Amino acid sequence: MRQILHRLWQSLLVLLVVSSLTFWLLSAAGGDALSGLDSQAQMSPETRAELRRIYGLDRPLPVRYGEWLTNVLRGNLGHSVYFHAPVSALLWPRLRRTLTLSALALFLAWAVALPLGIAAARRPQSWLDRFCSALILLASSAPRLLLALAMLTAIARASLFREQAAYRLLLAACVLATPLLALALAQTRSRIGEALEQDFVRTAYAKGLSKIAILWRYILRPSLGPLLTVFGTSLGSLLSGSVIVERVLYWPGLGQMSVLAVTSRDVPLLLGIVLVASAAVLLSNLLADLCWRWNDPRIR
Repeated sequence: MRQILHRLWQSLLVLLVVSSLTFWLLSAAGGDALSGLDSQAQMSPETRAELRRIYGLDRPLPVRYGEWLTNVLRGNLGHSVYFHAPVSALLWPRLRRTLTLSALALFLAWAVALPLGIAAARRPQSWLDRFCSALILLASSAPRLLLALAMLTAIARASLFREQAAYRLLLAACVLATPLLALALAQTRSRIGEALEQDFVRTAYAKGLSKIAILWRYILRPSLGPLLTVFGTSLGSLLSGSVIVERVLYWPGLGQMSVLAVTSRDVPLLLGIVLVASAAVLLSNLLADLCWRWNDPRIR
């Protein structure tokens, strides 16, 4: 329990550093959500100054960050300048869609990688092992943008399913799952192959234990530690990859909104996106650590 509390404290410090760096970098880039109003001749300087005062853009940077952090601690993520709506009300529906997309991508990748990796590790140098090597090479080298464009072509051709959200969700998940499939398949084949060469596995086979019992107790479970680490760190890559995939395939998730927040210089909205995405990644890593402790008694 003490170590879990320590990890939570570290996660809070990471969120503080990430939010402060994001706030400073956005300020150093110049401009804000009201910069586009400077070119409008019909708006008087007094009106622009009043809008900056209302949104707090006329205050020093440390003061603005302190006010934003105080509001976050109270459960208020601020107000979007571009959408004229609370940031939390804008983020939660998008976050649910992105997490749904990421969960489906994780499921697809591991549902293919686990059985293929186990089968290839049990038959080294076979045609299945060579097929897995080729699949790992292709899946790891294929750019997400190219895959997303290919899926976009599939959507355009399938006019019957073009407007169905489930169809676009499945195609977007396949694109996100492709690089993760390569990593998961390589790790599964490597770890299972190493476990099969251990003496205790040969002893278990010599005792006449069933293949299912040997696979779970002596092969798969000892190999789960590194696989759980890969599983926990996958969410960060999925969230970063969803920016391109959601933008190309018109999936209204967090990645698509982050592009809009950057182009419109909507600082409160972008800070909320960064904070929520960072918290999701840290929680997934913490969950992977807890699963590793449950699986390995030596760590407990």
